Amino acid sequence: MAIKTDEKNYVKFLPLVKTKEGDFLFVPGFIYQSLLKETSLSKIDAKKITEQVVRFLISANLKLITAPLIREVCNVHLLKAGFEKERLEYTRIGLPFHDLKCLFTTLINSEEREGKIILWIESEFKAVDKLIKERT
Repeated sequence: MAIKTDEKNYVKFLPLVKTKEGDFLFVPGFIYQSLLKETSLSKIDAKKITEQVVRFLISANLKLITAPLIREVCNVHLLKAGFEKERLEYTRIGLPFHDLKCLFTTLINSEEREGKIILWIESEFKAVDKLIKERT
């Protein structure tokens, strides 16, 4: 995706975004597109949330930005704007670093470890899915 002219201005205020695929320029349009794709937000509301997230990230003067951090900041701004259902739709499902580290250090058997991880993620998915359905 090409960087739009108005998005180029953000580059000088934010570090590269660290992802599992490598380091990338911060592109606000990615947040906007992700919100539209993954939530039931309107284009207007997705734009507002994107702008709020960008302002926050710039004002935080961070040395490191990761994709999960951007998602967490988006979720906070969704909640602040009263978009509880959309925050649930946008939530990241998985295990915190600490919990994964414990699993890797206590369980030598990779099949047992993977089984626990899959069960954890599956139960978290079902819980979030149930909450989303209750709000529709």
